[in-house]
Amino acid sequence: MILRNLKFALNSAWQSFWRNLTVSLAAVLSITLILILAGINLLVGHAFSQVLDGFREKVSQISINVSDDTPLQTVYDYQTQLAADPRVASVKFVTKDEALTQFKSDPQNFILAQQIEGNPLDAKLDVQVKNLDDVAAIDAQARQWPGVDPTDPTNYQGDFINRMLQLSYWLGLAGDGLLFILLIVSIVIVMNTIRTAVYHRRKEIEVMKLVGATEWFVRGPFVLEGVMTGLIAASIALALLAVGYEPVVVRFKTDVGFIPLSYDPAFISSLARDLLLAGALLGALGSYIGVRRYVRI
Repeated sequence: MILRNLKFALNSAWQSFWRNLTVSLAAVLSITLILILAGINLLVGHAFSQVLDGFREKVSQISINVSDDTPLQTVYDYQTQLAADPRVASVKFVTKDEALTQFKSDPQNFILAQQIEGNPLDAKLDVQVKNLDDVAAIDAQARQWPGVDPTDPTNYQGDFINRMLQLSYWLGLAGDGLLFILLIVSIVIVMNTIRTAVYHRRKEIEVMKLVGATEWFVRGPFVLEGVMTGLIAASIALALLAVGYEPVVVRFKTDVGFIPLSYDPAFISSLARDLLLAGALLGALGSYIGVRRYVRI
């Protein structure tokens, strides 16, 4: 009985989709565009998370510049003190010569490195902090150390870090708000599509109700039609996003090479799951709401 009812619902949904092909295709196109926007929003959010993760890794490391007249033993003692701090993940001492080598090996410093005479760079302690929230405290502590270079104590930029974290927070809220609006629009589109299908089949529905058909027996085909519409739209949106994702990332890296953005093929599977699930749920919810008032017994 269950299999027979399911087969009937699937056949009815498919027939209704083709009977109202113009309306159905319009709904598929509209939902596809909305899901593409939603997918782009997810991809941009993922890309920003990649950039922010790289940013967090960089700003969680601060360099404490050592004054030239600081005894080496004093530097080692302070290195040991920092390494014992539970907030610190690691500490590395970089000599003046090593600092100069690092500076010259950076392609961005190529022109400036050719103009340097001698070694104007300080020795430094590179400190990797476990938690980003503790970087400011470690920086304040380092500035009180007698061996620090008073003219340029550290490379910590607290205001820049706070602005980046605030930007991350507001972008996250904006992305969630956009997704919510897109979901509401998708539900309304499916509702109107299903209501059109119900109107065209109103006499058939009246006959089924008169002979004792249950509410879900009548409603089931329309819900499945909504799911079908959502899945078709999600599949098209996913295909377009999957094809365009890698070329856009490659082009972006070529144009803006200093931003740590990379193509993540594993995210495509996550995106596929989210879009297909969203398409099915939106279709089911929109059709359920759209058909409810017309088939209520």
